[in-house]
Amino acid sequence: MRILITRLIILCVLLGGINTGDSHLFGQDSKKEQTSKKKKRPTKKQPTKKKTSSKKKPTKKKTTRKKAPTKKSAKKRPSSKKLTTKKRPTKKRPTKKRPSVKSKVQPKKPMPPKVNVIELSRDFNMLTEELESSSQQLAHATSYLQPYDRKKIVKIENRSTPKISIEDLEDKVFSMPDDGSSMRELGLRYESEQRYEDAKDVYLRSIARNPLNPDNHYYLGRVYQENGELLHAQQAFEEALDIDPNHKATLNVLSNITGVSEEAKMSNDLLKRSADQQPQGPASKIKVIQELIYNRKFADALSMTETALETYPDQSGLNYLKGVSLEELGQSVEAKKSYQKAIHLDSQNVDAHLALANHYYSQGKYIYAAMAFGDVVMVNPGDTESRYMQGLCYYNANEWKRSADVWETLLRVQPNHPLVKALLPQTYYIIAVEYNRGGEPSKGRNAFQNAMSINPNTGVWLPGSYRTLGKFYREKGMYTESLAAYQETVELRPKDSFAYLGLGITYWRMNESLLAKASWKRSLELNPENNEARGWMIIADNEN
Repeated sequence: MRILITRLIILCVLLGGINTGDSHLFGQDSKKEQTSKKKKRPTKKQPTKKKTSSKKKPTKKKTTRKKAPTKKSAKKRPSSKKLTTKKRPTKKRPTKKRPSVKSKVQPKKPMPPKVNVIELSRDFNMLTEELESSSQQLAHATSYLQPYDRKKIVKIENRSTPKISIEDLEDKVFSMPDDGSSMRELGLRYESEQRYEDAKDVYLRSIARNPLNPDNHYYLGRVYQENGELLHAQQAFEEALDIDPNHKATLNVLSNITGVSEEAKMSNDLLKRSADQQPQGPASKIKVIQELIYNRKFADALSMTETALETYPDQSGLNYLKGVSLEELGQSVEAKKSYQKAIHLDSQNVDAHLALANHYYSQGKYIYAAMAFGDVVMVNPGDTESRYMQGLCYYNANEWKRSADVWETLLRVQPNHPLVKALLPQTYYIIAVEYNRGGEPSKGRNAFQNAMSINPNTGVWLPGSYRTLGKFYREKGMYTESLAAYQETVELRPKDSFAYLGLGITYWRMNESLLAKASWKRSLELNPENNEARGWMIIADNEN
């Protein structure tokens, strides 16, 4: 019986139906389970962890172990659960997170950048200093260069470019037909544009109005001579000498013609005719001196010329022949003086101008040679060869813009001049490089476009441009740029003997004797007849 009762009590205890003295243990375990659940939940969301724990502390004080378990306490337990269930939504705290979300949305508005006043003032000062320095440099450059450029440009315009148009001259000649100077100027303008028929018409009208003026016959003879019409030229010169057997301009032209050509034959015939008319005149002397020069008897020619000048000191042709004899004898300084005196006596003596120009060119005085060739063109505008030489002299003197101006004028008269078509693009390319190096790329592009418009085949003129730049930079002491230019030439034209020659000279100036000798050796391999490279090799071997 006791066994049955004990079993029933145990069953009731297990089912919770009977309140035993150890019931507080089960209640305590249930509280521990509840508190453990509450502690585990806040770990998922950190912001609500502290607040749940702070509100649970009063509940722990109410349910202390000192109080005996009663029915009231048992009834209050579910109330604690109700409290916790009511407060559970506070664990998520969605409302408290919203301010943080709003704070993240607010940066969408662009915030103004912070301005560093110190850095801004420093940048401003640097810009103002650079502007002031550049303006000072510009003012210095313009004050240094502008006056000289103006003088040179005005001088060139006075010598080469006309002030009066052809139309104005034609109107002037029409209104004043007896004005010989205007007629001559109009004829020269026609000759400069190779309008020889119009020039003939002008001189024929001058002869019709004043047939006793030997100058008019001489002008007409020169036009015929330039066109190769030697018979008509001879007839015009005869008329001039018949009027004045000592006509200086005609005798000067005839004295400058030597050799065995048809033109020389015409000169000999006219001089003989004039000498027969006036045996003691200068024509007979000039004819004999010409023969001596042709036979290379320069000493005899010089002696006879000096004797003739004692009688005719103002004869321009005799002074010219004296200069030729002196130059052939190696007396270049005295020859130059004779040419200058001949020009002083007769500014229209074309051959004296040409001889002086060639003298300067042989001496390497390219600026003076260009001016002398310009005088030749001024006297004889149809001389395209002298105009080309004028541009070449400026080119050799590194006066690129002046050279381009002269050659542009020549292309208007002779558009297919082969040398100009090859050299003028080089000139424009060098101008373009210099503009780019000077910080003016727009002008450089224009110059390059000019080069391409003249000859778009860069393979013809580009290597020569670099070779010329190499020499130009070397003469200015810019050895690095000179080497770069010559190396570009070698890349474009690997078998250019003169490129290796120039490269060696630049290395020699830089005291790189081994590299210089290697360059000259390569130049001789490409062109064994390059005597200049061989001469440099001899100099290098002697110094070593």
